Amino acid sequence: MSFSVHSVSTRQAFQKNIIAGIATYWEIAPGIEFCLRREPHSVGLALQVHSQALRANQMQHALERRFAQPGDYAQLFLFLDPQRALVVWQALPESPISSQMLDEIQSRQLALLGLEDLDDYSVAY
Repeated sequence: MSFSVHSVSTRQAFQKNIIAGIATYWEIAPGIEFCLRREPHSVGLALQVHSQALRANQMQHALERRFAQPGDYAQLFLFLDPQRALVVWQALPESPISSQMLDEIQSRQLALLGLEDLDDYSVAY
């Protein structure tokens, strides 16, 4: 059995595939991508920043922001994966997923990493 992950070039195409349950990634800038990522107990939406794209102290600032504003980032998990990419992950519900829900998750993920300038959907936090 073969497994393929689809690459898309727009937020709309990415969200359409996620809603359909299709493994997809969307590179929003060099070394920075959104993807569907399976963790031990569930599938979630991940924002991954590969090691070559990490800014100095980006993880430290994200951790400070995460704990200074726990209500805004309560469902987001921050970790380094085995390839040393910084990952912000949130489990997706089993119930129907909407574009609005994905927009809100993606905006929070970008804000946590200080990447608001890459967000083409405006949500105030």
